[in-house]
Amino acid sequence: MIANGLLSITECCLRSSERCLPVKPLLEDFWNLETIGIKDSPYISDDEEALRNFDSTLEMGNNRYHVTWPWKSSCPELPENRKLAYGRFKSLVHKMQSKPDFLQKYDEIIQDHCTKGIIEKIPHSSEETGIKHYIPHHAVIDPTKPTTKVRIVYDASAKSKQSNPSLNECLHRGPVMLQDLCGLLLRFRMNRIGILADIEKAFLQVGLQVKDRDATRFFWLKDVNTRSIENNTQVYRFCRVPFGVISSPFLLAATIDHHLSMYNSKQLKY
Repeated sequence: MIANGLLSITECCLRSSERCLPVKPLLEDFWNLETIGIKDSPYISDDEEALRNFDSTLEMGNNRYHVTWPWKSSCPELPENRKLAYGRFKSLVHKMQSKPDFLQKYDEIIQDHCTKGIIEKIPHSSEETGIKHYIPHHAVIDPTKPTTKVRIVYDASAKSKQSNPSLNECLHRGPVMLQDLCGLLLRFRMNRIGILADIEKAFLQVGLQVKDRDATRFFWLKDVNTRSIENNTQVYRFCRVPFGVISSPFLLAATIDHHLSMYNSKQLKY
């Protein structure tokens, strides 16, 4: 801007640089300086690979969608890590035995998941399918909560060695499929009445196909009233998509998006 026939300091600098440079720089070049050449690969898109895997493997059975993990093709072999998971399981049980009420609640959650088909026991005679991997877990205790005082958290980022990959490192995160918050707020204000809905235990509503279940094994007690851990250990595995795995938010969002698109296509036919 010119004030009293004089150029501002900014314009003087810009015009001086334009005279010195043989080619006027593009605006994008200023942002590129900030990234110092760090960019996503232009040849391979992890998001596209995750979406292709989802579209090609999604199945429907028993009124439930069943998905597979979006494995990275370039990832080294995922270790079994049984020793790590068992060691953390023993440490968890020893800590919880000093708090019997929380131990009972922890067990109630696992038994409830087993009853509802969210997890399943692995008998010794079961066939080995796919990658075999164990996920350590621990308790998050919040006595101030009126309902869920104990929550189970599964650690899919655990490594048996620093050089070994974790489960999360072997999976694509997948694209973020959440709608833009600004757009949601604007659309919410367009009508007089707004409706909200929540899916109970949303991640656990999405089924996990059998071939990928052994990658989600974990240890728990057969009988919490027995203090001994030896010969009192049961191996479980997930039949649904657990919370705590890096791909779970994408798989849930992609499943909901697919279901809504199927519903909308049926509505258009009628």
